[in-house]
Amino acid sequence: MDSGKHHGPVYSLQRNPMYPKVFMSVGDWTSKIWHDEQKAPIMQTRYHSSYLTSGCWSPSRAGLFFLTRMDGFLDVWDFFYRQNEVAYSQKVSDSPLTTISVSPYNANNPNLSYYAAIGDSEGTVSMMQLSRPLYEP
Repeated sequence: MDSGKHHGPVYSLQRNPMYPKVFMSVGDWTSKIWHDEQKAPIMQTRYHSSYLTSGCWSPSRAGLFFLTRMDGFLDVWDFFYRQNEVAYSQKVSDSPLTTISVSPYNANNPNLSYYAAIGDSEGTVSMMQLSRPLYEP
């Protein structure tokens, strides 16, 4: 495996909320999963057809993360379900997506609705209600 260097700018870095020694980098056409004690990524997504712009971990599911793309798509990856394929993909905007934030899970109130807020390059914020498999631990 190579050193893990991205082939372009890194747009997003985030630690996994359940495994603090694990973090994700998002840049060029891929996202890479790193461990503090390793010099190369321990996993990476396949190369996408469009540049990736941002990413975040699920606050309630350890292997689940969200990626935004320049072509307006949101991809959801679940490394515990399938490591080589996107688990879910949704067109959100005709403009490049630039950022994402996911509401935290509240085990004391499991009947709440959970959302992802997704921003695009035109200044629009889209709210997407998450289905139960995307937030339930």
